[in-house]
Amino acid sequence: MKTLRFIIVVTLAVAGLASCKTTGMKALKQGDYYTACVQAIDKLRSSPDNNKAKDALTQAYSLAVDYTEKEAERLRVARSDNSRYQKIFDLYASMNDIAMQISRSPSALRVIPNANYYNQELESARGRAAEESYQLAVSHFRTGNRASARQAHQQFVRTHSIMPGYKDVESKLEEAKWMATVKVVLEQAPIEGVYKLSADFFQQKVYEYFANNIRNEYIAVFSPEEVKTMRITPDQKIRLRFLDFVVGQTRERTNTYEVKKDSVKTGTYKDNRGVTHDVYGTVKAKITERKAEVSSSGVLEAFIIDYKTNATLSQQRFPGTYVWSDSYATFNGDEKALSKKELDMCKRTSLAKPPPPQDLFVLFTNPIYNNLTRFIQNYYKNF
Repeated sequence: MKTLRFIIVVTLAVAGLASCKTTGMKALKQGDYYTACVQAIDKLRSSPDNNKAKDALTQAYSLAVDYTEKEAERLRVARSDNSRYQKIFDLYASMNDIAMQISRSPSALRVIPNANYYNQELESARGRAAEESYQLAVSHFRTGNRASARQAHQQFVRTHSIMPGYKDVESKLEEAKWMATVKVVLEQAPIEGVYKLSADFFQQKVYEYFANNIRNEYIAVFSPEEVKTMRITPDQKIRLRFLDFVVGQTRERTNTYEVKKDSVKTGTYKDNRGVTHDVYGTVKAKITERKAEVSSSGVLEAFIIDYKTNATLSQQRFPGTYVWSDSYATFNGDEKALSKKELDMCKRTSLAKPPPPQDLFVLFTNPIYNNLTRFIQNYYKNF
């Protein structure tokens, strides 16, 4: 018989199974009595007269009670199992959850009118389970390395969930979390002159992305100022360096071309009976377009570096180009030959001034930003 899924956190199990509208029979046949009960109860909420769900709940609940009592008794004497009281606690917590789910379903309540609540057994196991979990966390914490600190933090979380405020678990949670966390400082090689402000703006955007989008609770990013103020010793640093950024000269060009449209109304005439008719024909115009362009380009180099050894862990270059352009036009001929875009262009009378280099730098970094954040996300997603 397969082991019950009692050790799953109850609330997550219920949430994950709530959308599954099966009767619970499949889980029952697999020996997963807890899941079978939850699925059958859920089915009875939407289909109160479903006989398969009633049968599944009747059988699964009886088997779950029998399994819980026998397994709890076995665990009480399993002295070599250093998490036995946590398992006992989970067994009783799961059975209480099933009883609560039954009480909230009138149809399930008719099937199981006297579901057992194991409150006394649960409270009897709580203190021992909390101490057991706490001691496991402390043993991991004493090892002193990051991997063990993560295990310690997760076990302290477990302790806190069993008995909030147990001993000094709240302070130990923070201490273990800090030790378990990879601390990353985001650095940028200085850029002098006109582009410095824009480069600082770019770095701030990357910092905010890192802080808000890296979904790993054991990674934290800091600015160089925070590292100094908080006296942090980082584990890694991300260094950004712009290379070869140039803003080209404004280039202007003129292009003349002809446009035409067929079947355009060009006038009217009256026949010998005095009836007015539209006249259609081909209209033409000659457009002279004047266009200005400024191209800015460069390369961003990104390094992920081990802070202590200065060894490069990963690196990539991101080239980028941004072309600013503006245009206006004049025409000779029939206005009806022009498209809306051409007509709008002809309504303008002069070229706009190019943005200052500072603004062009920001525009140039936009596509690079997307590639850089993808690089950071991919590196840290499974870290």
